[in-house]
Amino acid sequence: MNTRDLAVVGIMILAVYLPKALPLLLMKDRISPGVQRWLKYVAPAVLSAMVAPAILMPEGRLAVPGWEQAPFLATLVVTMLSRRMFAGLAAGLAVLLAVTLLK
Repeated sequence: MNTRDLAVVGIMILAVYLPKALPLLLMKDRISPGVQRWLKYVAPAVLSAMVAPAILMPEGRLAVPGWEQAPFLATLVVTMLSRRMFAGLAAGLAVLLAVTLLK
């Protein structure tokens, strides 16, 4: 990737990000608490929507759950119970390590 390509990617990031983030930054004090709480869940929901198909349908169709999905399930459960992303990631990594070593 050359300098021109990096510049194009940077400009595209600004062109997509600024129109979405700038109004939120400028109007942060005017947004109701309910909308602010709702906005906190947008990023995790989008990330989940992007990752879930790769986990649940690795070959293009719904797969039978196996040991390969155990780290994802551990991450989900621990994150939901603890409300801490780091704890969930640590649990997922531990289960991934265990599954990898036991194979």
